[in-house]
Amino acid sequence: MIFLYHLFIISLSTHVFQGVEMPNQHSMDLVYSLVGYPAETEWLEFKENNKDPQRTGRDISALANAAAFCGHDYGYKIWGVRDSDHALVGTTFDYLRAKGEGNQDLLVWLTRHLTPNANYEFSQVTDDTNRRFVILKVRAASGQPVRFNNAAYIREGNATTCLALGSAKEEELWRRLQRATFEFQTAIENIPAKDVRELLAVDAYFDLLGLKQPTDLASALIPFAEQELIKYQDDGNYAITNLGALLLAKKLSGFPGLRKRPLRVIRFEGKSNLNIIADRTFDEGYALVIPQAESYIMASLPAKEISEGAFRKIQYAYPQAAIRELLINAIVHQDATVTTAGPLVKIYDNRIEFSNPGSCLIPTDRILNAQPKTRNNGLVRMLRQMDLCEEGGTGWDRAVEACESRFMPAPKIISTEDLGTTVSLYSDSAFDRMTKTERMEALYWHACLMYAQDESMGNQSLRSRFGLNNERKNTLAISRLIREACEKELIKEEDENAGTKFKRYIPHWA
Repeated sequence: MIFLYHLFIISLSTHVFQGVEMPNQHSMDLVYSLVGYPAETEWLEFKENNKDPQRTGRDISALANAAAFCGHDYGYKIWGVRDSDHALVGTTFDYLRAKGEGNQDLLVWLTRHLTPNANYEFSQVTDDTNRRFVILKVRAASGQPVRFNNAAYIREGNATTCLALGSAKEEELWRRLQRATFEFQTAIENIPAKDVRELLAVDAYFDLLGLKQPTDLASALIPFAEQELIKYQDDGNYAITNLGALLLAKKLSGFPGLRKRPLRVIRFEGKSNLNIIADRTFDEGYALVIPQAESYIMASLPAKEISEGAFRKIQYAYPQAAIRELLINAIVHQDATVTTAGPLVKIYDNRIEFSNPGSCLIPTDRILNAQPKTRNNGLVRMLRQMDLCEEGGTGWDRAVEACESRFMPAPKIISTEDLGTTVSLYSDSAFDRMTKTERMEALYWHACLMYAQDESMGNQSLRSRFGLNNERKNTLAISRLIREACEKELIKEEDENAGTKFKRYIPHWA
């Protein structure tokens, strides 16, 4: 039931958001406004009592894709309005009791048959005569078309049709989806100026940027609009964009389309998911959360006191530089259009896992040296201005280098379209306790790091990476490891004519 609560909102006459009472976006005023259109449009459909779940699933796909195609933030389907003349007749359709195929609850059934980027909500309203209406509000597709049962649909006039693969319509939709950026779409609208401060951390914005805050609210909101954190509306109110909410929300989960975006950190007992010791959700915007979460994670790690000359200091089980970079990466590289998962950190006795929805945009074996890419350029830009991250694509370099400085296994990255991206950081482990796979991965990333520094890997540099001395047994062990890595085509000789003692190595793609 908690999962369903996060996906669907049962709207009443008003709803409370972060302590601010706001008019319900799903009110009879919305129905009255939509029935004023002379005919159904690509992003608007009326029905009286149609309960066919297949039709509803196709319509969600079609309305999401059509809204994106037409440049609208939302598409709508209204039950209780006669299609022919838009008369308000009310409906007997009840989405909470409706069933999908197999007698499964409709809401659960729809989530199973729609792609994860489908973002929609049902609500029920009544008019003065107590006639009931059901509103289905569908957010425009973002990133890729919304599919139902593995097929994409779209509206042509007032008809729902299948979006043919390779058609001109599909090509144009993809072009418009790539042009439309999720960050600058509306997260919530119709907000009076005085309530913007209740929803966003306005004071923190100026503090983080080192700017003097204007004394009046209207002037303070000017840079917010310039940075597209908010938008002016024609009626004098404001709309908060996804970027504004992701960056500075006082309660991120309170924004309807961003309920899965808060960062969650879970601490487990042992090496499995069986016993949770601590579970904390950071429900503010990322500009506020990143320093808090980093401190919280470090405080959750085993630590010991070590001596450095005359001084003593605390050494944590993992280097803080690696924790910081992987935490930021999980936040800024997530696919925020996925409504079923958010950024997650799992802390075990032997490892930490940083997960985010969305596959890596570049091949995982090139993540250290390739040109950086991100889905959230606006978020990265603002976090960089606040000195919370950088845009140079060196985050993975820093994480690898931090692990090397402690002779730890290299970070391990797994990325798939379905499961997203997970980076695992393993605790201290000497060379003789590393698995063969861990040694190979450490060797490869060492070669990549050396190449990024305009150098090349050798037996000595690799021995230093693993914290091994110059004993003959160590030299031979590293030589065998390098030979096996060459056979696996992870690395190659920089100069094939160099003598054995002077061999240097670079990544296979270099």
